[in-house]
Amino acid sequence: METVNKKEFAYKIAEEGGFYKKDAMKMVELFWDTLLDYLEEGKKVNFYGIGHFKLKEVKGREAKNPKTGEPCIIPDRKKVKFYPSETLTENIENE
Repeated sequence: METVNKKEFAYKIAEEGGFYKKDAMKMVELFWDTLLDYLEEGKKVNFYGIGHFKLKEVKGREAKNPKTGEPCIIPDRKKVKFYPSETLTENIENE
């Protein structure tokens, strides 16, 4: 599976939408900044037909250092979760 980076993503938006590349890059940056702002406020961000993003808190735990075998503590952290919609899942399965 090939990976598409942010720049390639923005350039595709520019090409398809008839925008300047720098404007499309600003749109992508603004999209992610806005998404993160809402997630940090504790809000779920929903895109109908695509899915939703949610900030999830992961509890810390005790683990072992794989190199030394010594026990260590992994602290609490937050991570962004994406939950695809049924529509998106069906579209991918039908391709």
